[in-house]
Amino acid sequence: MAEEVTSRAATVLQTTVEASRSVRWYYEKVTAAKKNNKPVVWAFGLVPREIWHALDIPVVTLEHFPLLLAAKQLSGKYSQVAEERGFTRDICAYHSCFLGAALSDQLDAYTEKRFPSPDIIVASNFPCNQEVKTPQYLAEHYKCPFFYLDAPINPWGEEIKKHAVEYYETNLERLLVFLEKFGYRPDWAALQESVRLSQHLLRLWNKIVDYRKKAPTPMGAADGYICLYPLFQLPGTGIAVEIYERLLNEVRQRAESGLGVVDEERVRLIWAGLPPAYNLGLLNYPERYGAVVVQSELEWIGGAILDPEALNAKKPLESLARKTLLDFVNPTYSNRINLWKRLTREFKIDGIIAVNKRGCRNLPAGNRLIKDTVYQESRVPMIIFDLDGVDNREYDDAQVKANIDTFVESLLSKKGGRKQ
Repeated sequence: MAEEVTSRAATVLQTTVEASRSVRWYYEKVTAAKKNNKPVVWAFGLVPREIWHALDIPVVTLEHFPLLLAAKQLSGKYSQVAEERGFTRDICAYHSCFLGAALSDQLDAYTEKRFPSPDIIVASNFPCNQEVKTPQYLAEHYKCPFFYLDAPINPWGEEIKKHAVEYYETNLERLLVFLEKFGYRPDWAALQESVRLSQHLLRLWNKIVDYRKKAPTPMGAADGYICLYPLFQLPGTGIAVEIYERLLNEVRQRAESGLGVVDEERVRLIWAGLPPAYNLGLLNYPERYGAVVVQSELEWIGGAILDPEALNAKKPLESLARKTLLDFVNPTYSNRINLWKRLTREFKIDGIIAVNKRGCRNLPAGNRLIKDTVYQESRVPMIIFDLDGVDNREYDDAQVKANIDTFVESLLSKKGGRKQ
């Protein structure tokens, strides 16, 4: 039985507030579009967000909306609805939560305000096959037009083969043809501008990351989680660029002034897997030891590992295809393992906290590979334990904190420190 524990993330940046406000701004925009009879899309999978913004399509995505419900302690309620409708608890909590909200006979006021019914459903097998099954069911339930976007698995690592990029680019063209049936005509100038803005956003992101490598880090994972929204959900928009320009300035000023997340940074941690959206204060918990979670793996999702110079605004679909297929969640792990080796080295990490999310066959399956590889290369240890980042019914606060306590105390012991 989950404990009733709600702790908001303790953030240090003013720009984090602006990033949080962009979430409200976007969902208000979606609901307003629905009221104006504009077709709303429900999207499942990592379909390039730049396309939605370039064509001004209102979209609710599986990868974000359940996190909103979890933050409001509503995810368990809607997952329970899905189970009562016959869905197994073994499926990913992102899906059970979304299904429960979609099938609920009575939504709470918060959800109803931000969850317009779909007119179109778009699904992809990227990053996992379950991203297709849930939307197929919902398309039948809502009697919606349905489009499937097929993405090839990446077994090549950082050098995506030309034929794979061309294949996915062709499927993106098919998606544009499909969307045109509902009044969303392709606008190539807008697509080019969206890719240009996305490229600029990645350049800003890389500069921010460089400043975060400094000790003490000027920005931790608590701020990073909230500031992820513009990078992950709003790439290709001017508002995302504006927020990240301000974020870069704030992080730079803190780094140059030697301002850290805590007064004395003694241990540097990084988080693998999904932090609990219903209890983001857990990212701050190690700070009682002078230990800072400097980043979370989630901040790199959505193609953030891509070199921005690989994007070409003159070839928007090819660029978006390359960005998507290079994402570290493309489940063959070489890019993910390389990312972890780089982060551990460049951030001077002392320890890794990794969590296994119930129902996910992608990220948890790679945790042991990362643990062994990173330890062999740098002798940095990793702790792995079960924690669902969406379903608050399964959260055991005492056990989770005991796991972190033991791990951080062992790291301090190795460094000759002790609990304060």
